[in-house]
Amino acid sequence: MNITQVRRVVFRKKNGNAWSVFTMEADDLGQDTIMSVNISPRLRARNSAMGTTETPIRGTLGAFAGSVTFLMDTYEKLGKAIDNWTASTYNGHSATAGQIIGGEATPDCDDSYFSVIAQGLCDDGSEADIELTRCQPSVDDDLEFGTGDTPTVTLNLHPIIYNATRHASDGYPAYSYRLGDYDTTAKKRLNASTGEYA
Repeated sequence: MNITQVRRVVFRKKNGNAWSVFTMEADDLGQDTIMSVNISPRLRARNSAMGTTETPIRGTLGAFAGSVTFLMDTYEKLGKAIDNWTASTYNGHSATAGQIIGGEATPDCDDSYFSVIAQGLCDDGSEADIELTRCQPSVDDDLEFGTGDTPTVTLNLHPIIYNATRHASDGYPAYSYRLGDYDTTAKKRLNASTGEYA
């Protein structure tokens, strides 16, 4: 699915018991920001007299990907997001005054990640939220200049599938993704400055 009317994208990184938060509001994102999410199960093929059929395997993910595409004039904002989440999170990328600089000599290969929450324009609570709980992002995009269209850059999120053995005590939710309400028993909104739902 492509979300073309994004009101807010919140990047949250666990910092002890609290969230370290970087928020991109509508003014930062612009009208042409697109968030893409691809979530689909693995399929099992079965042969029968009528041909081959495929059925989903419950509890599995065959495709799990996400990205946010920004206009070129948001390089500075994107650079701030990369700087905020440290170079190691971005596999050796860093940011200074809006520049995006890649290929440092000693990239850190730790298991650092953060969660991403996207909210749509007409959402007054959390019923239209999309949350990818653990992402290891990278900026790797083909840029085209001089085509007449405003150039864009894509932040690939590389979401991680939840593994109870590795992730149970990391402070992030015990699931891979969430579509819709944070709490189905009470109306809640995301506080974009603290990263908490209240």
